[in-house]
Amino acid sequence: MRKTIVLFLIVVMVWGCKRQSEVSGASGEIAARVGRAEIPLAKVDKLIERGLQGSGKRLTDLTAVELAAARLQALDTLITEEALYQRAVQENIKISDDDVRNHIQKVVQESGLSQEDFQKSLKEAGLTEEEFRENQRRQLAIEKMTEKNSVVKPPTDREITDYFNQNQQQFRLGKGVHLSAIIVDPADNKAKNDAIGEEQAKQKIASIYAQLKGGADFATVARIQSEDASAYQGGDLGFLDEEALMQVGFPAQLIQLFFSMKEGDITQPVAGSGGRYYIFKLTAKRLQEEQLSIDNPQVKAQVSQLMVTQRKNILGTALRLAVLHQFPIENYLAQRILQNPDNFGFLRPTAIATEAAKPAVTAQPVDSKSTDKAVTEEQKGVDNKK
Repeated sequence: MRKTIVLFLIVVMVWGCKRQSEVSGASGEIAARVGRAEIPLAKVDKLIERGLQGSGKRLTDLTAVELAAARLQALDTLITEEALYQRAVQENIKISDDDVRNHIQKVVQESGLSQEDFQKSLKEAGLTEEEFRENQRRQLAIEKMTEKNSVVKPPTDREITDYFNQNQQQFRLGKGVHLSAIIVDPADNKAKNDAIGEEQAKQKIASIYAQLKGGADFATVARIQSEDASAYQGGDLGFLDEEALMQVGFPAQLIQLFFSMKEGDITQPVAGSGGRYYIFKLTAKRLQEEQLSIDNPQVKAQVSQLMVTQRKNILGTALRLAVLHQFPIENYLAQRILQNPDNFGFLRPTAIATEAAKPAVTAQPVDSKSTDKAVTEEQKGVDNKK
């Protein structure tokens, strides 16, 4: 009987190694499995690398602790994304090639990059054009499925009034200014008409200031010349009250200057952190606090939209939590870290799939410690016979 048990264990181990070799050989080290889909560790690291772009760091610069934390966080994102995508497939969400093509064209246009620069940015991110296209198809499917499951009825007038009365502080407008900005950054940020280096940045901001003083439209110049995401809104930064201005780091002197300006005025070029230069335009200002009223149709519409957004966010959160329980998930990376608390499992080249596949292979009600002991004792018996 004992020999039968040991023979069974050996067969299971050999079969398991073969299966692990097939998995590892087919797709590399596996970090997790969602349903039947595998998430390679390489995909996790690629996501981290993209997140590190612009920070001056690479994956190899991270300590073991930093790498473990980054991998767990990135893998959590990928697991949720895969589960959501599988739900979209289950709900028969279709994304056509035209949908993907139009979406990518929009992305490229809004990024302000030429097609050549766009291809270069894909290469730097470690993505082929086909990979990027499929990533966008998946994201569009997830968005479409999320929207389908996040339909809410508009709140009633009574609900809007109750919400306003309970949250009047949110609808008190403080003293502040509405600003637009044109920003020049000496870093190589792939923007249109990008200024690279301090000297080019100085020349560019001086040229922009001359254009504005000559009567050029601020929003138009911002869209063409500003090296910031706000360029797509014509440089519009929105309304900022005094507290918000201080929180985001505006110097007190500059805040005072804003309040002394007339609506439509622009500042001279202002030097900021990181070698950046700014030109601000005062679009509007408010010199005293104002309490909004629910009788104002715009306020009522704002409250309604806020309540709809909150409800959609709750449904979105519920959907993410639901799909994580809908599909079987095995987080091999987390298992390996728990099994190697001293080095997080990164100092050995053992494939994660190899470590994690053991529970799946020994699915029989057999304790792993007892099986190891049985094999050892059987080996001792063989040696003694020798």
